[in-house]
Amino acid sequence: MKSDKTYMTYPRAGSQLAFARAATALAAISIGALGMGALAIGAVAIGRFAVKRFALKAGAIDRLVIHELEVGRLRVRELITESETRT
Repeated sequence: MKSDKTYMTYPRAGSQLAFARAATALAAISIGALGMGALAIGAVAIGRFAVKRFALKAGAIDRLVIHELEVGRLRVRELITESETRT
């Protein structure tokens, strides 16, 4: 009784395996880059929205205290001075 065995021979997989690993690594890097890009675009959009919202609400300051200010040029629409009584 003879045993009939067939042996399978696989092709050389060294270069194919290296290519598959490189392709997988590049795919993972590109997915990460896409995620970071989407995050950055979202942050920029939120930042622009916040700046526009602030610009629309700006224009009226109730009270501002500045201890020292040096200005080269200043344009004033209305000048109101308070007179202090010194004793």
